[in-house]
Amino acid sequence: MKIGDVSTKLGIPASTIRYYEKAGLIDPPLRISGRREFDEKAIFALEFVRLSQTAGFTIAETKSLLESYAFDNSESGAWREIAAQKQADVQSKIQALQQVDTILSELLSCQCATLIDCVKIGLSRKLGGRNAGH
Repeated sequence: MKIGDVSTKLGIPASTIRYYEKAGLIDPPLRISGRREFDEKAIFALEFVRLSQTAGFTIAETKSLLESYAFDNSESGAWREIAAQKQADVQSKIQALQQVDTILSELLSCQCATLIDCVKIGLSRKLGGRNAGH
């Protein structure tokens, strides 16, 4: 399959496919008359790259995932550990964002006379004070 066909089929710009090739995420495809000819293995790798990026993996992490999967694609392969670590990172970020959301909600619902009062009350509350004005 030629790069234009792959681009259309997967919805990935041809320039991005060439970038992935240069970055080592996909093996250089066979060239016929100077044109790239992609096989099913390359199509799988491109779909995998797209999925991993949607899941938040960086290019380097995606490359590591692909390499570990190519080495051992079993259910207990090293790719699982990489995915589990990414999930733990995402869950940690979710908790941090939930804390930020809570603080912003409190700030937006604050009945203090000034923002300075709200900040002082918020800080004293964090240090064990009361919730006066909130």
